[in-house]
Amino acid sequence: MEHLFLFHSTLGVVQMRKALQKANVPFRIADIPRRLRGGCGLALWLQGADADARRWVIPGLTQAIYRCDGDAFILLAEYPAAEQAPAAGAGHQQ
Repeated sequence: MEHLFLFHSTLGVVQMRKALQKANVPFRIADIPRRLRGGCGLALWLQGADADARRWVIPGLTQAIYRCDGDAFILLAEYPAAEQAPAAGAGHQQ
């Protein structure tokens, strides 16, 4: 079955692409389907079982995984974005 990964930023797409290429796992990258919303506008499609798809989650970068069932998208999991460190000097008072 096919799975759709959404990401909080393009960094997630790039890191997952590199990991999948290194493992010789076929995938495709395209715009997010219009009926879904995602942080960076790109999605990654991957074949395999639900458990296999979950092993590719990148904590802090993966936003959600959907199972593709014909024209339907079934949400399997959602993940929070990584907390960002404050900018240098932010919150520092003298």
